[in-house]
Amino acid sequence: MPIALEDERVRLVKTVFVIYYHQDVHKASKFLLDFGFEVAEQRDDEVIFFKGYGPDPYCYVARRAEDGVARFGGAAYLVESEAELEKASKIPGASAISKLDAPGGGSIMTLTDPIGHLVHLVHGIREKPSEAAAEKNLQKLVVNYGDEKRRVGKFQRFQMGPAPVHKWGHYGVSYPPGKYQDMVDWYTGHLSLAFSDKVTIGGKEAVSFFHIDRGLEYTDHHSFYIKPTRGDDEKPDVAHSAFEVHDYDVQQLAHNYLESKGYKLSWGVGRHVLGSQIFDYWYDESGFELEHYADGDLVNCETEVTVQENGPHTMYVWGPPRPAARG
Repeated sequence: MPIALEDERVRLVKTVFVIYYHQDVHKASKFLLDFGFEVAEQRDDEVIFFKGYGPDPYCYVARRAEDGVARFGGAAYLVESEAELEKASKIPGASAISKLDAPGGGSIMTLTDPIGHLVHLVHGIREKPSEAAAEKNLQKLVVNYGDEKRRVGKFQRFQMGPAPVHKWGHYGVSYPPGKYQDMVDWYTGHLSLAFSDKVTIGGKEAVSFFHIDRGLEYTDHHSFYIKPTRGDDEKPDVAHSAFEVHDYDVQQLAHNYLESKGYKLSWGVGRHVLGSQIFDYWYDESGFELEHYADGDLVNCETEVTVQENGPHTMYVWGPPRPAARG
């Protein structure tokens, strides 16, 4: 069920797309296709819209960086109505509402958080027909357990290759020391984002995961999270963007495929604790970190928010050691 009509926050529905600027969109495209996206629309050397097999007409936008500097261009949420865009336009620093020049059309406006990260709000995008998993040659497996054998006389057969992306699920950004509360107040005060889990460092809240608050309606465990930079010298930036894939087998096969292509692995394959999803992080051709994830949790307003101190296995229960570079 939707959240209350009297809610003063801008009411979000779901995550829809992320924007990245690359020096060369064609070079970026090579990795993105191997990662599991499909091209939705290409406009010369300026921009390529990439889609998954879900209903969103695109979920990743690769734009050419005119100044030659690769950078994150912000994340977009779908809002409930045009009235919500009007509400958002009154937030300090908000852009004007304009036509969204992209597949599916619609309207867009942009907010800037206290650190300078961009948050795009959109409405009126025409969705495309979703493709069933079977259309992508994705099996819904029947698993044989030790005490329960439901698959008899049939076989599981798999093929290595890209993991078809279903949708964009979540992203994270970093903030400089001392700005945690500013970030929390801005995101939860202006947007219908609510805590799912909190992680403390030295007893102080530092890493927080937020879901889209739809009241009793279940949504992904987190659509957004924040983490601190590693000191004053590190510039706040995007942490990673995560894209949902079918299941663990597809994810592991894609891991092997990306490995065979010589791409740079960040971390994976493993199982997160907070959110429960199976993860696999890779660096693209511009050095940005993208994640394949599967089997994530769903939460609502009644789900308990946990608080725990950061430790060696706060973020994962199995998988390779967590890279030291990840804060």
